[in-house]
Amino acid sequence: MSQLECITKKREFKHLTEVDRKIIEILLKAGFSMGFIAKVLDKSKSTISREIKRASVIEYKVNSYISKDPNYPTSIEKRVYYAKEGLRNYKENRKRCGRKSKVEQCKKLIRYVIRKVKSKKKISIDSAIGNAKKKNYFPGQNVSTKTFYNWIDKGLLKRINNFNLLRKIGRKPRKKVGNKERKRIYGKSIEERPISVKNREEFGHWEGDLIVGKDNKSYLCSLVERKTRKGLLFKVCSKESKNIVEILDRLKAKYGDNFIKIFKTITFDNGSEFSDSIGLEKDNRTNVYYAHPYSSYERGSNENWNGLVRRYFPKGSDFESVSEEEINVVLNYINTMPRKLFEYKTAMELWEKEINAIY
Repeated sequence: MSQLECITKKREFKHLTEVDRKIIEILLKAGFSMGFIAKVLDKSKSTISREIKRASVIEYKVNSYISKDPNYPTSIEKRVYYAKEGLRNYKENRKRCGRKSKVEQCKKLIRYVIRKVKSKKKISIDSAIGNAKKKNYFPGQNVSTKTFYNWIDKGLLKRINNFNLLRKIGRKPRKKVGNKERKRIYGKSIEERPISVKNREEFGHWEGDLIVGKDNKSYLCSLVERKTRKGLLFKVCSKESKNIVEILDRLKAKYGDNFIKIFKTITFDNGSEFSDSIGLEKDNRTNVYYAHPYSSYERGSNENWNGLVRRYFPKGSDFESVSEEEINVVLNYINTMPRKLFEYKTAMELWEKEINAIY
């Protein structure tokens, strides 16, 4: 079928133009009827009627007739059509017509996410969006994390840009290391660790590491439970192994007989600060294992958790000047952060559930 023979109907109607509105105004002032104006403009009479209703303004004129009746009106009310008013109404209506953009529809959610990202807690965009969805803060305003990042990249969100965001994850390919044998034998290898630890099915298995501060002079020791991702932080004055043993001594004093149920195993790297396996395991209170050299991925939970700590204590931070109160605030921020891994539950929620079961 050729274009000349097509059966699709051609769009016949057109919106009133600025010239059409001026003609309506002139003809109405001249006293012509709506029917006559409709014929002149080749429009429906109802179109002209609606236009006149929308753009007519009430004007009051002094009543020239003098009456002895005190209740007789002194002014006369008259509706007058103005082309400018009609054009203004038309432009306002055009702004509201059509489908609204997703950004406009999700204003409340966007404000919430930006507030969380810029807060002292430094919540990620994914955590903020996931938490809002889980708790149904903004019904009907559903946005994926990917879409939100796309809006930022396109500059559609004025109050936030890539400079305000946490560092985007850039994963490096894992390098193959020829010899993974430890130069010093501190204790049991990670290869001897029970399979249940690797599967994260059982509570009470930890990973440990040392976070180095400014000029390699101050340190924080981090411990992370593999199943719940609950973390602990301790200030350490030096890299001597006795300091790590003291940390476990303090935890043993805190949890008493339940220590062995909460700290079943701990996996460290090959740093000299963790070398005293006998002191760490004394009285059979726990089992200590050591990862292979150059294999930080074997303690992935701990490495990722250290990355969260670095949000608040960037590289070059002097931990000697950090108070215990500041450390506890950061611990609270991280452990109460909604995690995508747990369907936006927090590590603290999972930890409390496990601890209550033990006690």
